[in-house]
Amino acid sequence: MKGNIITREKCCICNATLKHDDRRHGLFCPKHPQISAVKIFIVRFGGNVQKQFNSYEKAAQFLNGVRFKTSEGTFDPKDYQSDKPYSFTTLSNKYLNRKQNLKSFKEARRHIKVAQDYFQDTNVKEITGADIEDYLYSIEGISEKTRANYMSRISDFWKWILKRRVINLVQMPIFPGIEYELGYRTITDIDTQEEIIKKVFDMTYDLNPKIWLGIDLLATYVNLRPGDLLKLQEADVDIIHGELTFHYPTKRKNKLKKTRLLDHHIEIITEIKNQYPGLPNVKFFRHHGGVQSVKPNQPFGPKYFKKRWDEACRELGITGLDLYGGTRHTTTTEIARRAGTINARKASAHETNKAFDRYCQFQEDTAFDMAGKNRIV
Repeated sequence: MKGNIITREKCCICNATLKHDDRRHGLFCPKHPQISAVKIFIVRFGGNVQKQFNSYEKAAQFLNGVRFKTSEGTFDPKDYQSDKPYSFTTLSNKYLNRKQNLKSFKEARRHIKVAQDYFQDTNVKEITGADIEDYLYSIEGISEKTRANYMSRISDFWKWILKRRVINLVQMPIFPGIEYELGYRTITDIDTQEEIIKKVFDMTYDLNPKIWLGIDLLATYVNLRPGDLLKLQEADVDIIHGELTFHYPTKRKNKLKKTRLLDHHIEIITEIKNQYPGLPNVKFFRHHGGVQSVKPNQPFGPKYFKKRWDEACRELGITGLDLYGGTRHTTTTEIARRAGTINARKASAHETNKAFDRYCQFQEDTAFDMAGKNRIV
């Protein structure tokens, strides 16, 4: 049979090499059969696999295992290389290298690093669905939604190694289902929204009118996101055609999105562009002085709109209303109230009804209308 067990131990009497004897379950001296190996057992299988054990039983078990895998056609010598090319750590680092262009790369890296700490150098072929479930529920202090995000990342990793043919469909783990229910966003009414935006105007317009403008755009065009606004360059703000052009917009498969502006926004932006001219490749939403520790022409930070929104809310004594809830989701709900949920969903550009229902807290009274029509007078 293919493969053998050898040792570096010698006979203590004649210094002869000890030989493997399957029937006696050990390695013995040919001339002095009472002398046997006691601590070094090396399995050699073909020209690629060599692994050392400290007992004959462990060595024999390993040898029988690779023989069985050979007979069933699943033997892969890379599973036994010293550099562990199929270990979770090795493959997940390669996975991260392929994902560096993702907008969510930082989140992906964080999820994978947690999994690396858990699985370390375990061969991915040996990791089962039960192991993955144990890993997911070993993460403490997270919500079930966050746990589902960790599961989604690990699932994407396994799909990636399946495409690379590191594993086959039979070896693909069964991933656990994680149930969660997202809460509704806190929203407000349109009058309160306008009051907050006016407060932002009063507090910031003289310092930099783009602070108020950005928040007003978010409250008006509900398909916009703060991150997309912050990416806009001067050339992307077209006052001639009244358009904003977004390259690589958030959560969009296509790489370009345009938003048409209302006339009054075109007029306001024209005035601002004349007041603060900039080169085409300069960020539109940038500082223009007057802010401590911030240089002129430095782009707004990722939470700058939120910071100014929160300041205005505090001035008005409003608590628990974030930028998203007070702008995009409040306006979406109002659109649904006035024009129906179908039009509101189109305006908000939500890809799924589930996501839209969280943000739009107005449901059409179909059941109420039907009840009225069926009522017997």
